[in-house]
Amino acid sequence: MYIFYAMLFGLYLYRKNLGSYISKTILKIIGYKFEEIDINTLPSKIVMIGSHTSIYDFLIGLLYYYAVLHKRYNTYILMKKQFEIFCTPILSFIDNKFNLISIDKTLQKTGITTKICTTLKNKDDYLLFIAPEGTRKCTETLRSGYWYIAQNLDIDIIYFGIDFSAKTIILEKSRKTKDTWEEEQMEFINSCQKYVPLYPERCYWMQNYY
Repeated sequence: MYIFYAMLFGLYLYRKNLGSYISKTILKIIGYKFEEIDINTLPSKIVMIGSHTSIYDFLIGLLYYYAVLHKRYNTYILMKKQFEIFCTPILSFIDNKFNLISIDKTLQKTGITTKICTTLKNKDDYLLFIAPEGTRKCTETLRSGYWYIAQNLDIDIIYFGIDFSAKTIILEKSRKTKDTWEEEQMEFINSCQKYVPLYPERCYWMQNYY
């Protein structure tokens, strides 16, 4: 529910044509630093990945999206089918760059990735954010969905890093996925280890942080 309210706030800013300015201002007020980038140098289609240990990852990511990326990219959100009927009219009215991909709870993981690929196959200028952990709790099992999607659609991935200790936001360079899931997992973890999450104890790769 907090995520939904956060989206409404961000979308309200966009509707008032104040999204970029206010989002940048909020990030600066709460102390987060990030580099200005030329979004036209980024790929037209992106699977964005990052670690996810708290709701604040989403909130800061939403502010960054409006501050930097919104002007160019549509964004796709995965949402449970039972919530779609309530959210679709609101999102469509406030911000036509937000799109829902409804997920039926009966779908298996392969069915979800297939649906995402089918939805995005002929689209352009979009980003899809996925947290491979699939939970805010500690887990040693990373989900390979983003890897399959990026390979199937032949699009780049970008790691989105938030360091809660240094209060920095980094958009790493775009890259192609590794050839195997084992290699890709290591690449993801290598990126994760560069940034201190809000709850390091929820990340098994941060065990040496303490």
